[in-house]
Amino acid sequence: MGIFDFFKNKKEDSDQPKNKELKSNIKEVELDIKLKPYLLDDMIQIMLPIEWTPFESDRFRARHENGKSILSIKNFRRPIDGIKIDTNYFKDLKLELFEKFVTEGGYEAYDDLTVKDDFISKSFKVDEETQYYLTTANASNGYIYLTEIIVRDINQYSTEMRALTMVIKDTLKILY
Repeated sequence: MGIFDFFKNKKEDSDQPKNKELKSNIKEVELDIKLKPYLLDDMIQIMLPIEWTPFESDRFRARHENGKSILSIKNFRRPIDGIKIDTNYFKDLKLELFEKFVTEGGYEAYDDLTVKDDFISKSFKVDEETQYYLTTANASNGYIYLTEIIVRDINQYSTEMRALTMVIKDTLKILY
């Protein structure tokens, strides 16, 4: 079995839990995946493919059943204090760090930088791994909720894995 299960109008057994299905928002990639909800830091809900299992850690982490992929998610909360969340916010927040990954960390950057008004993402080759970084921010009740999603995958670069980070981002819900 690959990293993703592809479902074509598969009927669910009544014994199985009902899971939400989402599609990737990357035009060249179509993912049909079954997702299961998880609570992060008692304030944010996120959904992950059913093939991923959370494990104990200092932050939210999940491992793919194939053992070759690990997902890490960390949330930060800070007062808005007049901050406008847009492409410039994300560029200021991450571009210098991404550059340090290459110049100081020895990472090899893939040409896939995406910056939008609600997220920034970039992928890197690090030894035998491909690492997919995605940072998103949401405003609620006078705070910015910054969420860092990192997938470390012992495989070649994959547009499907990159699309998965965006699907996960799209499932984020601030609960209050």
